[in-house]
Amino acid sequence: MTATGVSAAAPSPSGAEAAAFAEAASPPVPMPANPQGMPAPTRPGNALDAFAGYQGQSACASTPSPGIVQLRALALQTYARGGTSPAYARSCASGGTSEHKDGRAWDWMLSYSNLADRKAAADFLSWLTGPGPSGVRGEMAARLGIMYVIFNHRSWSSYNREWSTYTGYDPHTSHIHISLSWNGARAHTSFWTGKVWATDYGPCQVFTSQPAVAPTNVARTQPCVGAVMSPRRSTLPFSWLGGGGDAVAVAQRSLRIPVTRLFDVATQRAVLQFQRNHDLPRTGALDKPTWASLQPASARLNVPDWTPREALAWAQGDAGSPTLHRASAGKSVYALQVALELPDQWRTGFFGRRTANTVIARQNAAGQTATSRVDSEFWSLLANR
Repeated sequence: MTATGVSAAAPSPSGAEAAAFAEAASPPVPMPANPQGMPAPTRPGNALDAFAGYQGQSACASTPSPGIVQLRALALQTYARGGTSPAYARSCASGGTSEHKDGRAWDWMLSYSNLADRKAAADFLSWLTGPGPSGVRGEMAARLGIMYVIFNHRSWSSYNREWSTYTGYDPHTSHIHISLSWNGARAHTSFWTGKVWATDYGPCQVFTSQPAVAPTNVARTQPCVGAVMSPRRSTLPFSWLGGGGDAVAVAQRSLRIPVTRLFDVATQRAVLQFQRNHDLPRTGALDKPTWASLQPASARLNVPDWTPREALAWAQGDAGSPTLHRASAGKSVYALQVALELPDQWRTGFFGRRTANTVIARQNAAGQTATSRVDSEFWSLLANR
């Protein structure tokens, strides 16, 4: 959008998140009319970034995002207040949904009860949410990729652009909470780079009731496709960064890493590598599909226990010979993996590297173009072998 435009309505929090954001209210502190604000490292152009929609946390990261690191450094340098405010990713095993867990949030320790802190907070929040150089209210929030802020019983979001009463359990009188969009988290905004970037939709959830894939350095500029049910589940408990206990010890033994009983960064790395090697979404978590491959005795099926011939018959009949490719997921992918007679631990319902390599090998053997793409011709190839 341009500096004089108005962004389309954006999605807002729902459920527990929405309950804490109530009716319109006055700002959390008296706002100065001419705030100092923070100096941009580059001169933004006339085009204005789209106001961020709500992108709730669904993944787990072990480090803060570049946008958080840069925002923290500039805020502390500009205002010289709140120097005890670290930038870190929070344990994913405690509390509910929070952008702290995927590295997109920072708590700037400015106390409402401290006059100097309150003055710094007022200047920053007025600069962030008030009219910017182009006259658009909330312009600097858009240019930074701010999703929402909370301070002193009040919240402001880019998708509502007004102050509201905040009724969460923490009144945020000791700090300003700042959550970023994925564009903001990657510092892919006009404030940092001088240009407007395509919307970054962040990591995608592959299987319902399981986490999204772990964040990477690659922006996702296409919306995620809908999550699907995993063909497999497990009797073992979910765990991810910050968790611990007997089940984590079982996983560490299976992964052949030191047994600490704590789901630490080393365990997350080992899980990510296991997932890559076993055609699993790389969530970095001991989710149900991952347990089903890591501990096969715990696996239970959400689909029929097909033979290869039965899986092929279902795919060509009920499923209509579906087209599949890398990153496809669901029942049809599981049927393909069974029809290919992959080992049980690779029958995950996710079209990863091993499935692709097996498809390519079959295509090469049959004289087909080796694309790893599965279409009606490939299903017929499997049926006629």
